[in-house]
Amino acid sequence: NLVEYFSLITLLGDVHRIDCIDGTHFVAVTLNDEIIDVDDTYCDRLDNEWREVQTDRDKVLFYTLSQIVYPNFDAPRPEKYESLYALVDESDVILLRWQGGKAIGFYTVKPIGTEIFSTKERYIMSVVDSVYIRSEYRNRGFGTGILSDVIARFPNEDIGFSKPISSGMLRILKTFLMSRKEYRLRFWEIADCDVNGSQQLIWCNLKRAAL
Repeated sequence: NLVEYFSLITLLGDVHRIDCIDGTHFVAVTLNDEIIDVDDTYCDRLDNEWREVQTDRDKVLFYTLSQIVYPNFDAPRPEKYESLYALVDESDVILLRWQGGKAIGFYTVKPIGTEIFSTKERYIMSVVDSVYIRSEYRNRGFGTGILSDVIARFPNEDIGFSKPISSGMLRILKTFLMSRKEYRLRFWEIADCDVNGSQQLIWCNLKRAAL
C-alpha cells in the first residue's frame, strides 16, 4: 500500500502510484500531480555525491528505485544471496547516490539503538541494511563509495551489514578490507533475528571462505 509506505518515511505531499488498468505494468509515481521520473535529470542535484534523503521528491525516487526498478528491472538472484527489500522504518537513514543529476542507487542504515519489532532487541551498532546500484552504473566504484561514505558518516564506530550479504557486496568488502586493514575488526555481519548471537566478523568469514 503506497499510502502506508510513505507514512513510514513521513512524506507530506499528495503521492499516487499509477499502473496500467490490468495492474501488471507500472506507469509512474506522481507527487502533487507532478510525475517523478527516476530517469530524469534534476538540476538541483548535479553534485556527484551520496546525499541523505530529506525532500518528498527524494523519498519518491527512493521508493521507485527500491520497490519498482530493483525488483522489476534488476531482479534479485537468490543464488547470489540477493533478495527483495522490505519497507524502511521511520528511523532508517536513507542515502541516494546522485550522478549527473540522476538518482542511480541508494543504501539504507539502521542506526545504533534501533529496536527490532519482532524480537524487541536493539541494534548494538549502525547497520547497513540495504544497498542498490542500477545495473547500468555498476563496476564504476560506487559500491566501494558506499563503504567510504558509511565510515565517514559513522567515524570511529563498528559497522554492521545485514545478513545475508550478497555475493557482489562481499567482493567489494573483501577488496576494501584487503587495503584498509584498520577496518578488519570493525565490519560485522548481523542477522536482525538475533542481533547479539549472530554477530560475525566479516574479515574472519572471508578468511575461512578462502581456506
